[in-house]
Amino acid sequence: MATVGFSDTNMTRICYLLMSYALLVAVTAHETPQQVVTRYNNYKAICDGMGYENVRCKDPIAFQSSLTKQLENLKNQETVIFDKVSLNEGKAYDNVAGVVTAPLDGIYSFTWTTLTKPGKYFVTEIVLNGKTVTLNHTDGRGHDGNPMSTSHANIKMKKGDKVWIRTHGTYGQFAHPNWCFFSGSKL
Repeated sequence: MATVGFSDTNMTRICYLLMSYALLVAVTAHETPQQVVTRYNNYKAICDGMGYENVRCKDPIAFQSSLTKQLENLKNQETVIFDKVSLNEGKAYDNVAGVVTAPLDGIYSFTWTTLTKPGKYFVTEIVLNGKTVTLNHTDGRGHDGNPMSTSHANIKMKKGDKVWIRTHGTYGQFAHPNWCFFSGSKL
């Protein structure tokens, strides 16, 4: 015997269709407001019985921060603290510790940029709960200008998980202030 299942998307579509139909019938049948409410409640009860949950829009989670201090000769795996916050919706980013704490489960998107000077390098990594996810390599050796590098990571996080940027090994020789950024948002 085969079982028919509905995905969340299909269930949502069915519920919207039923509720839209109820309103359409109400308009064309010239029902009283009380009759429309009764019909709506009946269709809502059907959707609730099917397991449909009305999900309200969540407040956004997004931050944008930058580095205001020159960084030189950082220690092995030292946290890079982007101290100036221009946006912190959802208050996920702590600019004192340099750590993002997920307020909700989900996929988060992070981008960070570093700029060094000629003859120096600044190699960083984004970490999830202390484990490296990916690297960003900014190398000014053999260059006349100030090299800049940007990296991006989409990371699946559980509520309470922590993400931060740290030096990769002891490769944090030099980072320019006002040209280094760290941002993120929940998708």
